[in-house]
Amino acid sequence: MRERDERLGSPGRRTALAAGLDVLVVAVFTLIGRRTHAEPLDPAGWWDTAWPFLAGLAIGWSVVALSSRAWPTRLWHGVTVWIATVFGGMALRDMVGQGTALPFVVVATIFLGVTLVGWRLLVWAVDRRRPEPARPSGTGRGRVHPPMQHTEVGDPLGLEELSGPREATPGRGVVPPADRERIAGELGIRQPRSPEDS
Repeated sequence: MRERDERLGSPGRRTALAAGLDVLVVAVFTLIGRRTHAEPLDPAGWWDTAWPFLAGLAIGWSVVALSSRAWPTRLWHGVTVWIATVFGGMALRDMVGQGTALPFVVVATIFLGVTLVGWRLLVWAVDRRRPEPARPSGTGRGRVHPPMQHTEVGDPLGLEELSGPREATPGRGVVPPADRERIAGELGIRQPRSPEDS
């Protein structure tokens, strides 16, 4: 697999990118929502709309981190993050008396699903097209085994001394018809009767 998990103890560029894009998605969603409803785009108003979804996003990241011991950077992590962001955000909005009308829930579910899973899908597709980086030997998951030592046995059957037919061999290994009876007699092979012998 080309895409690598970034473990909890060692977050890297992919984790920073995932966190930034997820927060950007929620920020854009809430800004579009406020703009659509002709609400002011001031920081306090934006925060009032965004914090429940940002908290849901944090819940999704926590669920993935605790269940897989990795940051939610992979495509399938996006599904967990999406569901937690929508359900967590709606639950918190409901608890503080903000609106959770059905059309809003539907729009939020579709927008956040397309964007939170969508950017991960794009990264996954780009990763699949990129060639696999060469890995130094002895790296990877699981136990690292030392290189296998093989015992040299030489040529116990003497196969190196055997030679096959050469270009100079008449018939290239096929017994000429004139010599067949003589060789069959020497080897004790009984020849089948031909129709001409009857």
